[in-house]
Amino acid sequence: MSSWLTILALVFGFCTVEVVLTSPNNTRSGKVLSIFQIVRFKNDPCSGSASRNGTCYTSEECNSRGGSASGSCAQGFGVCCIFSLSCGGVSSENCTYLEQSGSSNPVSNPCTFKICKCSSNICRIRLDFTSFSIAGPTVGTASTRAQIINGGSIGDCTTDTFSVTAPEGMSSPVICGFNTGQHMILDASDGCHQAAFDFSGTGTTRQFEIKVTQYACGDENGGPNGCLQYFTGNTGTFASFNFPTSSSSISSTVTHLSSQCYTMCFRQELGKCAICFSTVIVGTGTAIDQGSFGLSTAVPGTDPTGLQDTGCVEDYLQIPGAQRDAMPDAEMFIVGSMSPFVHYRICGRFFSFTDVATQQGGVVNTESICSKYQNVCVY
Repeated sequence: MSSWLTILALVFGFCTVEVVLTSPNNTRSGKVLSIFQIVRFKNDPCSGSASRNGTCYTSEECNSRGGSASGSCAQGFGVCCIFSLSCGGVSSENCTYLEQSGSSNPVSNPCTFKICKCSSNICRIRLDFTSFSIAGPTVGTASTRAQIINGGSIGDCTTDTFSVTAPEGMSSPVICGFNTGQHMILDASDGCHQAAFDFSGTGTTRQFEIKVTQYACGDENGGPNGCLQYFTGNTGTFASFNFPTSSSSISSTVTHLSSQCYTMCFRQELGKCAICFSTVIVGTGTAIDQGSFGLSTAVPGTDPTGLQDTGCVEDYLQIPGAQRDAMPDAEMFIVGSMSPFVHYRICGRFFSFTDVATQQGGVVNTESICSKYQNVCVY
């Protein structure tokens, strides 16, 4: 099912030809031949320059809607119309780009964009962060026992912020820092959504390019209602906002953002009955060798370890139906309630509660966590 609003565009061509026939003996009256031509094409998505997508309109429609022509479409009868907004812009187009080039002094503060539904049949609005770099959160330093020794502002976005409102539903969490490659999807409201940046201070280079796509009700590509992120495919990776996804190691100052509560959904692929998760970078849990999973801190006076259920109070990853991977010579995992294999809340310095790093910092072999459910919630 197409996710694009379809509108009928008409291009009229009218030609009148007067033909006069004469003869020596008889003068014949002139005849008029009329040719009326109508060219119709859909306002489908199209590919423009610089790897940007647009909507196929006539040249006149593109100009009147505030877009810019970038190549042709509809066999040359239309132009690929690209819509780009700077701070303060408003759009009800299906495919729109919100952008600001690199600058330490933002053009506008706050920098807001208004995104309105292009049709009453729109149910989901997706924002893809093609590039996204603003000031990050307050950070601390992890000790050899992975204890955070800074104050209570760790993870707070105190300099720059970004969020998207949903007037009739759940708005996005407040994020900051590096989020290139991330995305958000919100349930569409009849009232316009507002994507807002708030900048504080100078000296930080801020740049972003965000592609906004609208999905019709029932379009699977938009993901289920209530899912802030939606992933497809048999394999892949995902990360919390402001995580250094391009790094091969995790520094002692990396921390997750505060006050994050959202749902990530994973499409069940054909022939698959469950999904398993494992960390990309395992690490040892020490300040010089952290892994790519860490929520909350270790219990004071003990070695860093993974925790679950009642041990996870403030910060945790919740995987409905979460179960430890079985031993290699056993079934991959057991579907059902078989304690102690079932633990929905996961936190601590490692992804599996069976994993412990000794004070000397030995390498930990983190187990996978599997589930037959699709939704994951980060608190």
